[in-house]
Amino acid sequence: MPRPRVAMRRIRDILRLTFGEGLSRRQVSLSLGVPFTTVADHVNRARAAGLGWPLPADLDDAGLEARLFPPVVPSNVQLRFPPNCGGIN
Repeated sequence: MPRPRVAMRRIRDILRLTFGEGLSRRQVSLSLGVPFTTVADHVNRARAAGLGWPLPADLDDAGLEARLFPPVVPSNVQLRFPPNCGGIN
């Protein structure tokens, strides 16, 4: 079961300390008490979304969440059909 998402306030702190203050991911992790992998994941998501620091003034929490966690679009969805069991006696 995956961990619950980090609060938006904490994500903003991660981005501020990483991009604004220039701290390393490990320093941010220790500063905020968040796992290193969580910090790295959020920084990578922000970079992929084209975000830096400061964040755009009109970007609220819902907008930030939408940019960091876009909906997953299934790729290569295969339809499964039931087997043809007509020849089985």
